[in-house]
Amino acid sequence: MKNPLAEITELVRRETGIALPAAREAALRAALRRAAPGTDPAAFLRSVSDPAGGRGLMNRLIDEVTVQETSFVRDRGQLDTIAWHSLLQAARAGGSRTIRAWSAGCASGEEAYTLALLADQALPLVDAPVDVLGTDISGAALAAAALGRYRDRAVRALPPSPRGRYLDQQADGSYLVGERLRRMVRFRRHNLASGPFPPPGEAAFDLVVCRNVLIYFERSLVVQVIDSLRRSLRPGGVLILGAADVITGSTARAADPAAGPVCPARPDARRLRRPLGREPAQSREQRLAAALEAADKSDRDDALSQVASVLADNPLDADALFVQGLVTLEAGEPARAVVALRRALYADPAFSLAAFTLGRAHDAVGDALAARRAYERFLRTLDPADHRHELILQQVDIGDIAAACRARLGEQP
Repeated sequence: MKNPLAEITELVRRETGIALPAAREAALRAALRRAAPGTDPAAFLRSVSDPAGGRGLMNRLIDEVTVQETSFVRDRGQLDTIAWHSLLQAARAGGSRTIRAWSAGCASGEEAYTLALLADQALPLVDAPVDVLGTDISGAALAAAALGRYRDRAVRALPPSPRGRYLDQQADGSYLVGERLRRMVRFRRHNLASGPFPPPGEAAFDLVVCRNVLIYFERSLVVQVIDSLRRSLRPGGVLILGAADVITGSTARAADPAAGPVCPARPDARRLRRPLGREPAQSREQRLAAALEAADKSDRDDALSQVASVLADNPLDADALFVQGLVTLEAGEPARAVVALRRALYADPAFSLAAFTLGRAHDAVGDALAARRAYERFLRTLDPADHRHELILQQVDIGDIAAACRARLGEQP
């Protein structure tokens, strides 16, 4: 007879796409206690099959296992790459006066409101021509999003000026989203694992943002969802994924060139001048920064030329080898990236960021065992105080990267 908890795990997977490894058993039991106090797994299965109240009980469990922490302008470096003027031009060329944006897996709404805020700042008109749809599978999360009331922690990364303009501070210290943003944002329920794409009644989008949601899905489903998100774009539209999502499935295998680019988080070349430098030689730092600036412009040859000039001075410059690996991986040459990243780790065995990127490269070439070893190395050598982790922290919380690695390895988070 099947274990009732295993049956609930499978039920959650079918309903939400979320894969709960055996190591998450304690967390699932805790979620069950919150969703149905005093009910054991077997009783929960009987109750959830009841046509009268089973759906509501299942929805409560979904709320418990899916709601994740988020915040305003989280991973700001990646959001700053959104070219709002170009999106508006493309929308108008397609016959629309409005940029259509979709925050998929929006949780309690901070990201959807952030997209509206950034668009309003970039397009300073009376009303920014932007329509932002936020979707999530959790009814509790969507209710919180519609309410739009947030505590200090959710707005901590938002500078005082836009915070004062777009949010109204309440007597209890919380912040309420103002009318200007509310006019641009709407919320509705959608299931990324089983729902139609785009959501029913929605036209195609100019921008789709889905960050750090797919890390909880099985890899086969990740590829399916990425394909579906891409098909939800207008021609020339942009899909933005989180850095942590990249290791759960290969965006390259899911790519459809006709659907517009996938933009996983990447380091911001302007921020490389300080994190990558270990000595005060500015010329070296500038060349490394120039390499990523060239990569951002899809000028792979110039990027690798800049890196080669650094390696000519020191063939075991770990930072230069890391940049070489990053550039070649994003250029679609994972085998070459593996070579460079292995050399980076030979030069600096504690370079956990290189280990994480090496795992991505191994995944891209289909070597799951080697990828696993690289992710294990990342977790083993992870040191948040390492200044090079600013490359991750400006794009995604390092905890998300660690959680993604653990999910990939089936470990207890």
